[in-house]
Amino acid sequence: MRDHISPRLGAVALTVLLVGGAAVLGFLVAGPRNAAPSETPSSTTPASEVASPSAAVPGPTSSIPRYSDGIPKVWQGQPVLRWTDALARRSTATGATPFLTGVWLDIPVGAFSCPNDQGPDPRAPNSWIDYGGCQFKYVSSDAGSTPGIQTGVTTFRFYKGNLATGPAIMSVHLHDPRATQCGFQQPICDDMIVVDDIVWTGDAVTAPHPLSVDQVIAAATEVSPTSGLRGPASDVWGCGASVTDGLMLCPPMTEGTQYTSPIAGAAVLPSSDAVARALPGVTPGVNGALQPSAIAWTSGTGGDYRRLAVDNVVVFVRTGIGGQAESDGAFLTQLVAALKAQEAGALPTR
Repeated sequence: MRDHISPRLGAVALTVLLVGGAAVLGFLVAGPRNAAPSETPSSTTPASEVASPSAAVPGPTSSIPRYSDGIPKVWQGQPVLRWTDALARRSTATGATPFLTGVWLDIPVGAFSCPNDQGPDPRAPNSWIDYGGCQFKYVSSDAGSTPGIQTGVTTFRFYKGNLATGPAIMSVHLHDPRATQCGFQQPICDDMIVVDDIVWTGDAVTAPHPLSVDQVIAAATEVSPTSGLRGPASDVWGCGASVTDGLMLCPPMTEGTQYTSPIAGAAVLPSSDAVARALPGVTPGVNGALQPSAIAWTSGTGGDYRRLAVDNVVVFVRTGIGGQAESDGAFLTQLVAALKAQEAGALPTR
């Protein structure tokens, strides 16, 4: 999970608002010292589209050879390497020939504050590697696994398309001739995987299951009509809690709003296996959510919350002062029942 540090730790900071992969910058005094992207690609994706994987496979999806997590093994006649194999090419490739790699992207969406020292190294002002500041990690080898370090490994600097959390096949290359821009860091840039394009972003096979985004919203609304969960938009930045490779659902973030719902937000992952990888210390179900290990704190949800894992979903539920298990347990039980009812009786719409 990403860390969201208490706003009580003040610092002169640079605020970065990320919606749909696009960055909007502004200065903030006395904010949490969190991360801002070192390589934020340009994007024109409408924010409302971020939480929905696109159907990009033509024809029957069942005819496409797949890896166990649904990412195609071949795309338009070209083999698709997994991320570990793509990284291995850094030590063997001698040219800049493009190749395809299948990954899971974890694109941060929300407001992040960080020290105002990000930017290029003054000794190499045109380098691809930022000096100081914050370093987001975009690429996961498997859904729910910890994203790898990007600095000195991968760059999205020259990618001009749209980024969204979820499965992707990226067209990449090594030994880019523009590495000469990096000055004394040229050897590092030359060895980096350069992302040129994203040619596939998921389909029905890789869509979240068994619970869809719409089913989670419907279940949350049933047990808490004021929950107001939605995907990222201009007024829905994030709810202070996130899970690797999860499609984040949060209520609109309006300054001064007093939230009346026990539900602070939710993360919809591709599968229950992805949830297990993302939260290895959290046991699924009500009993798991009532354990101390399932309680965390975030500035966005306004205090303590419990992480309730149900199949491929993690719901962040606000807890009472001191984390009273008895009162929280009754609500958690209702929420699990509503999610299971959606799973059993409602058809996925995403």
